[in-house]
Amino acid sequence: MARVIETEQKKKKSKLKVFFIILLVLLLLVGGVFVLWKFVLDKEETKPVQQVVELDNLKEYGYALTDKDGDYFKSEFEVLKGIVNSKELNMKDYTSQVAKMFAIDLYSMKTKVNKMDIGGAEYYHESKKTMFEQKVIDTLYSSLLDNTYGDRTQELPEVNNVEVLSNTEGTYKMGKTDVKAYIVTMNISYVTDMGYDKEATVIVCQEGDTVRWSVVDFQPKIKK
Repeated sequence: MARVIETEQKKKKSKLKVFFIILLVLLLLVGGVFVLWKFVLDKEETKPVQQVVELDNLKEYGYALTDKDGDYFKSEFEVLKGIVNSKELNMKDYTSQVAKMFAIDLYSMKTKVNKMDIGGAEYYHESKKTMFEQKVIDTLYSSLLDNTYGDRTQELPEVNNVEVLSNTEGTYKMGKTDVKAYIVTMNISYVTDMGYDKEATVIVCQEGDTVRWSVVDFQPKIKK
């Protein structure tokens, strides 16, 4: 009888030992997951996200200036403001400046947060904007790395000068209708020459009956 009791006690001790071993393993696993989350995963999640601050805007035209825009873009935005706020709007000056702002913003990839942050989009015609943005994502911005946390080291172009060569009145087919257009040709220069487009032809048309004129077509070459 004593041996039976002793055997039962050994079984209980053995089961208790196994229970504590399992409990210890579980605690170690939980602890490991916590350490991984606290010091690795959570560290990535808590990086400060860059906040974009609007500095100025031309609401009637749908244009805005932010703190992430480059110095050259900021100075040219002031030129645009002066043109649209003048007593008599000079259409060639206005459409040339729209084309210029578009090119600066499009090719200044250094100021973009990611490939979805499409430069020049706010200067593009609303009816054609979606198609334009998708084309840029698939081509020009396809290799643009994310800079949400401000830690991107990728070398990217930034425009430091756009020279308008000509601005010619013409027409552009919108659907089945020929509408008035301004065809602007330009040369583009960069802070560092990285092989990006150095010339362009931009076509600008009016958006409906609004005061806003926008880009409807862009070619990285001078059309003759």
